[in-house]
Amino acid sequence: MRRLVITLLVLAFIALGFLGFELYINFVNARAAVQADQAHEQQIALNRRQINDALLAAGVNPHEVSAGFWYVTTDAYGNQSVAYFNPDQIAQEYPSMDANSLAGITAQMKSAQIVGATAMHEVSSAQLPPELQFHNQLYAGQAAGKYETTQNGLENAYTNGTATAEQLWQLSYMYELEGNYTKRDAVNEVSCTKYKSRCTGSIPVQIVGVVKDISGRPVQGAQVSVLSHPENKGATTDEKGAYSVMISALPMEKVRLSAVKRNYSEGIASLIVLGAGKKTYTADAIALGTPITVVTIDTIKHTVTDPADSANADGSFTLHATSSTYEIPANAIIDKSGKPYRGLVDVYIYEFTRDTVPQSLVTLDTFDQVMGYAGNLMQSYGMPFIQFFTQDSTELDVASSKPMLLTYKIAAMSVLRANEDNNPAGKLTDAQMQTMLDISTASRGFPITRTFLVDHKLYTFPPFWVFDRKSGVWDNVGIRVLDMTGTIQTPFYTIK
Repeated sequence: MRRLVITLLVLAFIALGFLGFELYINFVNARAAVQADQAHEQQIALNRRQINDALLAAGVNPHEVSAGFWYVTTDAYGNQSVAYFNPDQIAQEYPSMDANSLAGITAQMKSAQIVGATAMHEVSSAQLPPELQFHNQLYAGQAAGKYETTQNGLENAYTNGTATAEQLWQLSYMYELEGNYTKRDAVNEVSCTKYKSRCTGSIPVQIVGVVKDISGRPVQGAQVSVLSHPENKGATTDEKGAYSVMISALPMEKVRLSAVKRNYSEGIASLIVLGAGKKTYTADAIALGTPITVVTIDTIKHTVTDPADSANADGSFTLHATSSTYEIPANAIIDKSGKPYRGLVDVYIYEFTRDTVPQSLVTLDTFDQVMGYAGNLMQSYGMPFIQFFTQDSTELDVASSKPMLLTYKIAAMSVLRANEDNNPAGKLTDAQMQTMLDISTASRGFPITRTFLVDHKLYTFPPFWVFDRKSGVWDNVGIRVLDMTGTIQTPFYTIK
């Protein structure tokens, strides 16, 4: 009996030993799991801080850094992509963030258009309103003549008086995209008379925004105008660079705003009023650049203040900057009525590099006469810009019917030559430059257009665009290539 008790006690101690060991192993494993979870959480937190720093270095608003955001990117061919950036998700998905990944985030977001997290949400094409489907069809139809064919068909129905209410809206919207507000209003008037549709703006909308310089400081006293509503009085920015304008809009209306102040370049913001459900819209911040040189010309006495420039015997002027020369024909500078301006004119000349060009100029609508509406596909490799003001700060213009002749040395040729932007088409080569030079030499005009570059698959060379400041749209114009170093020549104007 005593031996049985001893045996049972031994077995009990052995069982307790195994139980204790199992408990110990479970404890060790549990502690290791907790430590692993803590290390993982610490790594996620580190990733998040590093992602935050990368986004802030790219100029992303701190609120968007915290909440996440949509971003729009454009590839070398002008194709746009929209994606959502969720910093928390990315911080959790990566074991760690290496320097290359972080540098890639900064580089990508510097060139992207950032949109707030609540500004968009994903829906299928079938869920979109017919108006948005039509807009997407226009943008997706980037083939030579396709836009033009659609517009010609709608214009024929409009001229023949057979256009439906939907067709009239589509035609007015196409005119709006290209910045032809006079034609847009005429089509809407017919639609209102015939179908009681697209009558006077029925949606009261408040548009708020800010105007800054390229360093991010507020610009006070800038005049903000609604280009698509020239009858609107606009607004003037306050000490914080803020403004607010009220308009009466139509559903699915493209609204473009311009900010102008003497001693600064112009800037543009745009948005689409989708419907009556939203009463206040926040426009993207408008950034204004600063000029590199200012000269005064007298169109009566025919003088110019800079001795490096010239007032020519035929009444024209030739103005020089570091990388650009403007040949301004006689009587080309006009006032709002379209008449040649007589008197003193202050001329502001800018030469933006790809790093100094205001984003509110390049992230704008582009329009090609053959390809049609192309969204905001601009990628700048340097940009000349010129303004004309009277002595009382009234802005003057040069029309496309009597343009200046601009000779300009492309600022970022080394970027194109080395393909620093990782263009899928590769580096710009001597053979490609020679082809364009030969064609330019053989032509009396300006043969190198966006359509020419697409047709000849010369995707390594950027097309040239001129900004129409009356419509708020970039128009593609032809150029001549003058030499292998990237000097070009093109017609240049301020309003089309």
